[in-house]
Amino acid sequence: ASVSRNYRFPTLNDLYFLPGGNPDLRNEHGFSYDAGVSFEVGKKSIYKLSGSANWFDSYIDDWIIWLPTTKGFFSPRNVKKVHAYGVEVKANLALQPAKDWLIDLNGSYSWTPSINEGEKMSPADQSVGKQLPYVPEHSASLTGRLSWRSWAFLYKWAYYSERFTMSSNDYTLTGHLPEYFMSNISLEKGLSFKPLDLQLKFAVNNLFNEDYLSVLSRPMPGINFELFIGITPKFGKNNKKQ
Repeated sequence: ASVSRNYRFPTLNDLYFLPGGNPDLRNEHGFSYDAGVSFEVGKKSIYKLSGSANWFDSYIDDWIIWLPTTKGFFSPRNVKKVHAYGVEVKANLALQPAKDWLIDLNGSYSWTPSINEGEKMSPADQSVGKQLPYVPEHSASLTGRLSWRSWAFLYKWAYYSERFTMSSNDYTLTGHLPEYFMSNISLEKGLSFKPLDLQLKFAVNNLFNEDYLSVLSRPMPGINFELFIGITPKFGKNNKKQ
């Protein structure tokens, strides 16, 4: 468990980004409290099960948030008081069904209300008591990794609940973004040479070509592909062995 006093200064983008920067932003500040429990059980070289649950509670003044403007671009402003709290749960299971094989499963779930508890900025202000824009209340992920010697196959599924684009939390055509699910897969291969180790990875993102938005009016890419090459030199290893 812990208690912390927090400060966050506006970034250069927050202050001076063109267009939209706001040089009059105030610093975020507040208190955060959290507590958690964790466990781990298992049998060597056969399986290991671990998990954790954490609760957090934050009271932040002058929260900095980027919101759309009537001029067609986003600009940051301060929200006087924000109460962000929630629960995060994680679990991991590692199995070794046979020699050279390893199965690793990870799951997580987060419930994260972030409520505007400030004062009304005008008589028509409907943001007080509402979820902050673009902050999902629920999110979850599941990851499975199957390894055999220097090969590894990974599948990741992610979920994000609906998000509001306006502080009033209106259910209009442009007032909220629907929930979406995402699936990514990747295949990895490790190669070892005398002077260096080489890691090759091919990834397929948005496997099922999901149509989704993270920010209003900014469509995200459909199915797309990535290739990664990692090089790890072995400087000094031979000298250490000698």
